[in-house]
Formats: sequence, C-alpha cells, structure tokens
Amino acid sequence: MPACIVIRNDPLNRTLLFILKVVVSAGLLVYLLQSVDLADVYRHFVEGDHELFGVSVVIYFVVVILSTVRWMVLLRAVGGQADFRKLTESYMVSAFFANFLPSNVGGDVVRVQEAAKAAGSHTASLAVAAVDRIAGFVALYFIAAPAFLFGGPALRGLSGARFILIGLTALFSVMGVLFLRAGLVTRIVEIIGLKRLPWVYEKFATLQAAIQSFRQSKAALVKAFLLSLVLQFLGVSYFYFVARALRIPLDLGVALLMVPLCVLIQALPISFNGWGVREGVYVLYFRQVGLPKESALAFSIVAAALVVLLSISGLLVWLARRSETTPPADPALS
Repeated sequence: MPACIVIRNDPLNRTLLFILKVVVSAGLLVYLLQSVDLADVYRHFVEGDHELFGVSVVIYFVVVILSTVRWMVLLRAVGGQADFRKLTESYMVSAFFANFLPSNVGGDVVRVQEAAKAAGSHTASLAVAAVDRIAGFVALYFIAAPAFLFGGPALRGLSGARFILIGLTALFSVMGVLFLRAGLVTRIVEIIGLKRLPWVYEKFATLQAAIQSFRQSKAALVKAFLLSLVLQFLGVSYFYFVARALRIPLDLGVALLMVPLCVLIQALPISFNGWGVREGVYVLYFRQVGLPKESALAFSIVAAALVVLLSISGLLVWLARRSETTPPADPALS
C-alpha cells in the first residue's frame, strides 16, 4: 500500500501561513520604500487636491450599495429572501473583515455565514458567494480586454497583460461550458469516484442544485453581470480619482487596464491582503507608462489605506449588532 502524506488545515499551519504572508508583505514594502524618496511620496499627499478624496469616498459607498443589490439578486435566484438593510449591514461587516482578516477571501467567509439562513443552507450561500465573485472577475476581464485591445502598443506592453488575458479567456471558456452542460460536471464527479464519499457527494448535490437555480434564472445572472460591470468601472474610477487627488497624471484609459490587472494579481494568496504585491505591481506598471516610482507608491498606499479606513464603518455596524443582541443586565444582580 503506497504511503501518503496528509496535510491538515490545523491552527499551526494557518498561523505559519499567516506569518509567511505578513513577512512577504512587510519585506516587499520595506524593499520598495527604501528604493524611493519618501519625502516625494509624502509630498503627493500633502500637496494633493484633497476635495477629490471626497469623490472616492462617495464611490466607495455607492459600490457598497450596488454590491448589496447584486448579492440580493443572486440570493433570490436560489430562492432566498433577505432584507436589503440587513444585507447592506452584512456587506459592510464583510468588507471590514476582508481588510483585517489574514485572508484574501475573509470577507467571503463572513458573507457565507451571514446569508446562510436567507439562502437555505451554507452550501447554497457558498454558491451565491462564488457566483458573485466570479461575476466580478468576468466583469474585470470585460473592462481590461477592450482597454488592452484599443489602448495602443505602450499599454499592450504592460508586463503580464497578454498572458493574464489569454489565461482568463481560456478559463472563462471552460467555466462557461461546464455551466451550460450540467450533466458534464456530474459525469466528471462520478468518474473520480466522489459518490464513495457520501458526505462530500451530498454537499456537491446541494451545490449543484444551487447552480441549477442559476441556470434557470439567466435573467438574474445577466443582471448580476451588468451590475458587476458598473461596479468594476466604479472601482477603476475610485483609483482614478485617488490619482487625481494626489495630482498624479494617470490617464483613465491606462487605469482601465492597469487597475484590473493589479486586482487580479493581488488576489493570489501570497501576501497579507495584497499588501506589498499591489505596490510592487503598480511600481512596475507606472514605470512602464512613464510615471515615477514615488507616484506609484503614494497612489497604491493611499488608495488601499482609504479603503481600509472606510471599511471600519463595518466594524461599527458589527459592534452595534452585538450590543442589540446582548441581553440587558438583571437589576437584581447589580
């Protein structure tokens, strides 16, 4: 009988992975900051047009509202019912944890927990979260691809752009075939012998039922995709206005390719929520379009820090919820 190695997802492994991500992020940030004039980085913020930061703040909260609408559309497609106000609060809470948990998908975990009751099960809620995220990535692709095709030779020369877009084209094509041909996935599962694991197969069947709901609710998928296009354009606009607030002459056409590429790259789980990787990518891309490294670091750090700051509104919502659910003290015991 051949030996096998089992890697357990225990607390020690998670702790070591967290430490590794922090080390990667800190190392990259230290390296990048040591290679630039920090006074010039700081000058971008001090001499910036601070009123334009207000536009970015407005965009952030519009994104929260529209993301909640998309979430509700997908929940209803699987038969779920949820209050819009509560979903908005849940989205804000998940945004907070997404920025402060040591995981690129920490916010998704919170949303799955939050919407499990409305969706009917954790598995259905997981399907909704997965489709929600996939719709976002597909929308990023449909924003970045035209910018790449019509942006001219300099823009098409951004490192990795061609490889990433070709890879996404292949990936989304395969996913589309699997989605449209329901029986194909079931046959693959049967071939690999998943039926021999009843608990796993039961979860797969529940997930398939949720996906089947999406197949039968194509209008919901179209609406979710259109919302995703608007959301991703607003996301690029957020970064564009941050650049303008810092008086960085970043062209909108360049941002339409650069920002989606960076979002896709920083989604790789190799750092603490993208810190360090994101800054490194922007330094590379800014230099390729003729902008200095100092501008790239100011742009990336300020844009990300503002998102983190705004996401603290989710912490306030979470604390308010906890105070509402905490039973009042018994006067007789005081």
